[in-house]
Amino acid sequence: VRHSSAPLKKYNFSGRTDVQGQVVKMKNTTIAAAAVAAAAYWRPNARSPREIYEDLCNELKNIDALGGCMALLEWDELVMMADGSADARATQKAALAEVVHERRISSALKARIDAANQPAVLSQLDAFEAANVRDTERNYLKSAKMPKALARLEAELSSQGYQSWVKAREAADWAQFAPTLEKILNMRKQIAAACAPGADPYDFCVDNFERGLTHARLAEVLGEVKAGLVPLIQAVGAKKQLQTHRALTGTFDVKQQEALSKQVAGELGFSYEHGRFDTSVHPFTGGTHPTDTRITTKFNEGDLISALMGTVHETGHAMYEQGRNKAHASLPVSEALSMGIHESQSLLWERMVGQGRAFWKYAAPLVHKYFPETRFATAEHLYQFVNVVQPSLVRVEADELTYPLHIVVRFELERGLFDGSVSVAELPAAWNQKYRQYLGVEPPSDMEGVLQDVHWSDGSFGYFPSYTLGAMFACQFYEAALRDLPQLEEDLAAGRFEPLRRWLNARIHEVGSLHPSADELCLAVTGEVLNPKVFIAYLTKKYSELYDL
Repeated sequence: VRHSSAPLKKYNFSGRTDVQGQVVKMKNTTIAAAAVAAAAYWRPNARSPREIYEDLCNELKNIDALGGCMALLEWDELVMMADGSADARATQKAALAEVVHERRISSALKARIDAANQPAVLSQLDAFEAANVRDTERNYLKSAKMPKALARLEAELSSQGYQSWVKAREAADWAQFAPTLEKILNMRKQIAAACAPGADPYDFCVDNFERGLTHARLAEVLGEVKAGLVPLIQAVGAKKQLQTHRALTGTFDVKQQEALSKQVAGELGFSYEHGRFDTSVHPFTGGTHPTDTRITTKFNEGDLISALMGTVHETGHAMYEQGRNKAHASLPVSEALSMGIHESQSLLWERMVGQGRAFWKYAAPLVHKYFPETRFATAEHLYQFVNVVQPSLVRVEADELTYPLHIVVRFELERGLFDGSVSVAELPAAWNQKYRQYLGVEPPSDMEGVLQDVHWSDGSFGYFPSYTLGAMFACQFYEAALRDLPQLEEDLAAGRFEPLRRWLNARIHEVGSLHPSADELCLAVTGEVLNPKVFIAYLTKKYSELYDL
């Protein structure tokens, strides 16, 4: 008898044992008796706790493998595929997505979860194994509670929303997008009501990206960030702007930029034996498994530093993926705890390391090697170049200091949409007012304002806070690393990145989703939950020194 992915079990029905894969020859045994014997094996009380748990893991690994196939299709679509293949690829992805979804909500998976979620089984599991059961049940319930009609509506509105957003953005006309966004907002509220009855609908949305986090906790954290940064940004703005060394402007060969980026990625710790480095329109990190991690970046001959910083960012993501817990590979506990925690790893390397003085003592000679014309730009010049503060209209172009206020604007507006204090029609005016108040700039049109991001077009409410949460976790993790690694800054200046990489791997990458929330992971790593004061103190000290406040 074969049950899904489990191997054939050896049985002795008539004084003899059959071998796996062969037909059982049942002498003096009825078919009914054989069925009873087989059924007894699959009853939880007929199997050991270890067998029950491994049975669940086998199914989860198969589902993860299918997800890896989807990830490979998506990577190929963004990096290699010809434009004319888009329709065929969409059909392939849709067919595979349906298979994966059915496996994730199947009665067979539910039976395995129920069997593993018994005290007699859980008591025999270690903390990581128990977390696998916990997260599998959590994921199953969220997927299974989604009504099919709402799932279809979500797919339809996601496609309609993107097309509507593109047209509205090109025309800089909010009115073209507003009716579709109204439908998307109502859909998200309906999904929340169906999947989490009685819960705050915006909390449900946030939980999709930051498990266990509520809008109340977000308001507390981001409110403190806003209060600390608005006056600091105003003080920096009153000072003379940092000067850019003329050697850092001009035209820089793209092939040389690529060679520089690849060398830095490898020296930071990206394993080319288990990954690839390619170019794409939008930089991203993807892949199918910790042993198959793929990063991309993009190059601009008129910008020497952006591609390098983008590479450092994506390498941070990739080292998290390559460092995931191998003992629990392809299981939920090995996955990133939240979007914010994953973002913390890219931002720790990009901002805490890549935008720090020590890094440029290491990197300046490499820049001079690949671009001899920059030899008169010192490490200090490069450090100042990557830390210029200039309030901007566009989030993705924002500097380290002003970026969090872009997120605060979006969080406050999203919360308003869900509690009814802001309507869809009022969003452009509310957006512009907050940009004037917090950053001292005002969009000339909706294209540079409320229509600049794609996120709302598919209903990704609750996603934006993860970016700044990631920066805050990165800061707090780095402060803890400095305490544990007193020679860290000297190591970075000398290009010795392994001590920091190993520290992060042991405390964050390999830990995965063991803890129920990001705050609890932060407590385990740093000794306290996420503390906005650490982030504000870091930014205040750094930019007060740079701008002589």
